[in-house]
Formats: sequence, structure tokens, C-alpha cells
Amino acid sequence: MTLHSVLLEDEVILSVEGVFDGDVAAAHHRAMEAAYAADARRVVVDLTMATAVDGGAAAVLAATVTGCAARGTHLIIAMPDGVEAEVTDPAQIEMLLRSFEPWRDAG
Repeated sequence: MTLHSVLLEDEVILSVEGVFDGDVAAAHHRAMEAAYAADARRVVVDLTMATAVDGGAAAVLAATVTGCAARGTHLIIAMPDGVEAEVTDPAQIEMLLRSFEPWRDAG
């Protein structure tokens, strides 16, 4: 499990490789705080290389939606099979992760 964070001008790309669980969730939270501090206008959470996402990580993603919405930051979630969605409501996270078959296997 690895989280990579890249800042490109006013965009941050967070890529998860392997299982997105509580261990990665803490790093994700720190990366989001850095993105907010850098005044990022767009955040992409890339889950295309994630093998599973557990409930704790789903909660962190929902909190990310809330934080981005409060700051006017666009949040894009990239899923396996080329699915990308701009997320504006925390309730969208569960729906997106249901389409991500492995998420139920992590926790």
C-alpha cells in the first residue's frame, strides 16, 4: 500500500497503489491538508491501482468531499476501468465504491 502525491501548479494528484485502508488513510489526510495549504483548486484521487478500499478509507474519502466542497476545490475520483467522476456530495462515495468490486475485500 502506497500513496503518491504530486502537486502541479493548482492541482494535486493522489495515487493509491494496493489496499487503501487505515494506514493509507492517515497519509491521505496529511496529503489533503498539504493540498489545502497550497490552495489547490483541483484534487484527483487516483484509485486505478488500488486493489481494495475498506470502510475507513471510504470515510476519509467522504470527509475529503466535504473539505473540498467547503473550499470550492474540484474533487475527481478516478476508478478502475477508466471511470472518472467529479464528486460533490459525500453520499456519492459509497455509490462509487460499490462499482469498485474489490472494496468489500479490505475490511
